[in-house]
Amino acid sequence: MTNVEFHLQLNHNDTWNMSRLHFHDHFELLLPLTSPGNIFVNDQVYPLRRGTLYLIGENTLHRTMATGAHARYVLHISRKSLMQLSTVQTDFTQLTHDSFRRANLNGMQMTEIIELFQALERNKNDGSFGSDIHQMVALLNLLIRVAPTLNAATAGEAIHNKDFLRVAPILDYILDNLSEPLSLDQIASQFFISKHYLCRVFKAATGFSVMEYIIYSRVLRARQLLQEGTSVQQAGELSGFSDNSHFIRTFGHLTGVTPGRYAKEYQSSDQILLRENLKHR
Repeated sequence: MTNVEFHLQLNHNDTWNMSRLHFHDHFELLLPLTSPGNIFVNDQVYPLRRGTLYLIGENTLHRTMATGAHARYVLHISRKSLMQLSTVQTDFTQLTHDSFRRANLNGMQMTEIIELFQALERNKNDGSFGSDIHQMVALLNLLIRVAPTLNAATAGEAIHNKDFLRVAPILDYILDNLSEPLSLDQIASQFFISKHYLCRVFKAATGFSVMEYIIYSRVLRARQLLQEGTSVQQAGELSGFSDNSHFIRTFGHLTGVTPGRYAKEYQSSDQILLRENLKHR
């Protein structure tokens, strides 16, 4: 239990907006302390509100779209850690079954969960005697409290304003055709709209550009293919990258590692997860 990987932050921003889409190899527990705006997850937009607890899965494309001050607790924890902390009776890996969930909390629940985040924040492992155990106890207390609530939760209703209803079929089309050449002209022609209108309505509904969404979606698709054992070149081609060197550069820029290294590290961690899983049987 000493190698449990997690990271907790309490962030306050007077004016803040996530500048771009992102995804990561861990799970994110997000507890907003304000109600700053919306959050884009996969291909839907949801309200970002105080009194709601969010779980964002690994390899899940998302972006917070805050319109003002934004205060929140953010806990990042790996799948491996959730497995290490699990028992046959208390299985935290149930949290990994969906890419996104959100649970509405009443006032008493919100206060209780804030106190558990605060306890985890206080109990840092500073190397002193017992600090590692105090930290693990605080983490377990938080997970034991939130896991049943999140396991019973779903993504809930997305925001379907006029702009998003126009963009929803475009998002679906992009995801269905990632392996094919996609350009602004081609997409605009497919939906019988002008390129200018496509860019404007897409930005208004999602907060980012069409090509930004395509590039991130392709890299995410490539990661999934690499996890399945697909070769680097095939993963690039099947994700819509026509040039292998461009794929490697783009993948490295957005993830921090080359596709080959990512595949190797994933396969290594997957073997560790398999061994951990066998221990719980």
